[in-house]
Amino acid sequence: MGEKYQPDTIKHFAQQQLKMLRILLHWFMISLHNINPSWFSCVMGTGILAICIILSPVDVPFIEGLATVLWIMDVFLLIALSSLWIVQSIRYPMRLQASLHHFANAQNWGTPPMACFTVASGFVVIGPQLFPLSFCVLCAQFLWLGGVAGSLFSAVAVPYLMFTHHELTTEHTYGNWLLPVVPLIGAAVPGALLTPYWPRILHQEMLVLNYVLWGIGIVLAAIVIVLFYSRLAYHKVPQGSLVTTFWMVIGPAGQSATAIMALGKAADEHLLLVGSILHKAGIAYGLVAWSFGMYWLVLAILVTLRAVRIHLPFHLGWWAFIYPVGTLTTGTYALHERVPTHLFMLGGIVLLLLLAGLWVLVSTNTVRHILQVMSKIPYGHAYACSSLE
Repeated sequence: MGEKYQPDTIKHFAQQQLKMLRILLHWFMISLHNINPSWFSCVMGTGILAICIILSPVDVPFIEGLATVLWIMDVFLLIALSSLWIVQSIRYPMRLQASLHHFANAQNWGTPPMACFTVASGFVVIGPQLFPLSFCVLCAQFLWLGGVAGSLFSAVAVPYLMFTHHELTTEHTYGNWLLPVVPLIGAAVPGALLTPYWPRILHQEMLVLNYVLWGIGIVLAAIVIVLFYSRLAYHKVPQGSLVTTFWMVIGPAGQSATAIMALGKAADEHLLLVGSILHKAGIAYGLVAWSFGMYWLVLAILVTLRAVRIHLPFHLGWWAFIYPVGTLTTGTYALHERVPTHLFMLGGIVLLLLLAGLWVLVSTNTVRHILQVMSKIPYGHAYACSSLE
């Protein structure tokens, strides 16, 4: 009996492994055919949560371990999505051009650079707890350079196509217009952290370059915010899936405050003539930007609650709830470090709790949504899965 049982067991095990391999291959093909830049928003959201947890001024047991686990997940997620996107670009090169010429998809080209900057910041803030500092700096520099190249491309190519190819009206103005230009602001955060790790001769040059990127990004973001405000006044709040774009206005406010104060701290050490001025000016700007970000957060919550009462089905655009709140949280931490008041301490705690709650809500719904969509697609039908958008 034992002689019969062993071959049957091996055969059953082999069949199970073959079935699992087929399922994984099926999922891979679906992902390969449907991946687009917007998928990188989950890297942004998970990474910013890990960074906010590790930088929290409140000491909570096991909080560093939780942040480390989230950041490791984020690194693997970035590698997986980048690999899929590269393979898709090689296998189906026309999809890149089609994505750029599709107005809605083109706006998402800013998410991969932002994902790179988020993971790069994690390498500097969290990475040294796990890896040698030199390795973390090298990875962060590589991601920063790649992110800068991607952010310059998105900030030039997408507006150029909007000006010359896309047919738009004022009603098409949404918060996601910020996505192609905001990475220029985001570059300044890891850029400031990495300033001391470049060769000494490049310290000032890299710091000035980050100020230039920040300056371009914040002016473009301000233009878009004004246009979006005008659209809201004349055409009211967008409905359905576009409600999430309302939250994106918070991103430039929080990100620019975090970035300018990080740059000011680095300038105080590396730009002798104007460093102190830039540092103090950065704090002043941070106060203004943080105030506007908190104001818009209140509006965003009210608008979203109104949309929930009407109808707000889940879609992957819900990740837009997370990253903007994360940047506002890091801006609050930066202000608390420089202006240590109870307002910023309490604000940081409340924002971190909101951020964590949103991440749990969106990530669990994302996993459930993907599993549901995948289970409904029969083998061999991987080409059109619009539900994954």
